[in-house]
Amino acid sequence: MPHAIRLTRPDAERLAHMADALKSQSRRIQKQLHALDELMRMARLMESSDTPGNVVTLDSRIRIEDIHSGTSKEIELVFPEEADPPAGRLSVLSAIGCAVLGRAVGDAVVVETERGNLQLRIAALVYQPEASLS
Repeated sequence: MPHAIRLTRPDAERLAHMADALKSQSRRIQKQLHALDELMRMARLMESSDTPGNVVTLDSRIRIEDIHSGTSKEIELVFPEEADPPAGRLSVLSAIGCAVLGRAVGDAVVVETERGNLQLRIAALVYQPEASLS
């Protein structure tokens, strides 16, 4: 069972501003904005300084593992304009980005893709910006 979704207040504010700016975008973006809105409504907000070191925040680098195949890859969670999927920089609005934001190391998530569902586990948190503030 996954832990609660936790967002830092600064991340929540940045995400809300981004969502407002993107409201007039395509239907695909609308679907992801809706998923992000649901995530933000369920999330427990906390100050950056109180964020546990195992929680995925914006600009975090994590290693995710496909539960079925055991393959893993490292990704960085970024805003859409910074996304570069071949380089491992995934948008927070991507299916994987929405699924891992606010989750903790060890959590398993199901990601709906055009090719079917992926079952992923957050295997490690390589870098979290809030942890570097300490």
